[in-house]
Amino acid sequence: MTNVNSTWTGMVPVDDTALAVTDTGGPGRSVLYLNGQFATQSYWRRVIAELGGEYRHITYDMRARGRSRRSAAAAPGLHRRRV
Repeated sequence: MTNVNSTWTGMVPVDDTALAVTDTGGPGRSVLYLNGQFATQSYWRRVIAELGGEYRHITYDMRARGRSRRSAAAAPGLHRRRV
């Protein structure tokens, strides 16, 4: 993400999963969008369009939402038994 004027979209490894992240680049201050409830990155499209290219917009899908992956611990059949 060295070019501040290009959009980057991809998966970022975090602990035992990977999160879907989009960074619009941009010359201005960075704005990180946090999703509540069951929202995904798409929730912020309208806000990003209204604020425009003066900001660097960073959105992500929380674990098991949108395009992000589930945690390995949350995968079916991988529950640990307590002794």
